[in-house]
Amino acid sequence: MKDIEMKNKVGTLLKKGFSIEEIAKKLFIPIGTRYEKGSAKWYRYCLRAKENQRKAIEKHPGLYSKAGKIAQQKHPWLGKELGKKYGPIQGKINAIRLRGNSEYFSKIAKKLHEINPRHSSNNMKKVHEIMRNKGTFYEHQKVAALKCMEKNPNQLKEMSKKAHELYPLALLGLESRRKNYPYKFMNCNFDSKEEMIVCKKLVDSRLMEKPIEKANIHFRIGKFHVDFFIQNRIFVEYHPPRKFGRIIETENSYFIERRRLLDDNGFKNYPLMIISNLKNLDDKMNQIKGIIQSHQI
Repeated sequence: MKDIEMKNKVGTLLKKGFSIEEIAKKLFIPIGTRYEKGSAKWYRYCLRAKENQRKAIEKHPGLYSKAGKIAQQKHPWLGKELGKKYGPIQGKINAIRLRGNSEYFSKIAKKLHEINPRHSSNNMKKVHEIMRNKGTFYEHQKVAALKCMEKNPNQLKEMSKKAHELYPLALLGLESRRKNYPYKFMNCNFDSKEEMIVCKKLVDSRLMEKPIEKANIHFRIGKFHVDFFIQNRIFVEYHPPRKFGRIIETENSYFIERRRLLDDNGFKNYPLMIISNLKNLDDKMNQIKGIIQSHQI
């Protein structure tokens, strides 16, 4: 930082017409040569080099990009080594220069998100992996949580409330158990063998190209899941009626319950089909095709 400050002072004095000897005397630095770091002539050389660089970029905007690509091809390690050496230095400079300028960081974040929507997520995973390897992850999380509590005492409470609303514990428990079940098809997990067979039949009947978790299978609505959402047009549930317990179900009672769930959550115009067993599964597939062809959302 001292070099930058001194360079700025030398630049200001040069603009005002001071000679190199006067600048050296005024700033209490040696006259030196352009090769002697920290001398007046070295600072002048740095300033001229920067100005020449600016002019070259204006004249040939792609010049340094081409040079960088050539250098990277010849010396693949170059960028990484330079980053190790100068990255932390430039990072500190930028942190001081942009302190309090949250708008700048918001713009950069938006640009990076446009280029790669998963940039922030991938970056965070990488940072967490580095911290885990160093054994500093849990300490870092603890310090971060304490700082959050200092700035906003209710933040963690609000975040926890929001998380429970978005991801209810019952659903999380169900999804967690599903991962341990042996019923898997096309990289998706199922709650039962029968539900997996229904999914295979949907794919074989070309009603579904491939099952995608939470997109067309296990579609989440509030605190509930619907088994299948076919072509964004019709909901399909595989659910044998429960014949035991406090509440005895029928296919019709379960249909009414699920229909109410869909209607209350903005899916009133979407058809619903209940498959209660695997008998006549081909007929059910044909019925679904007929509904899709005749029903326009």
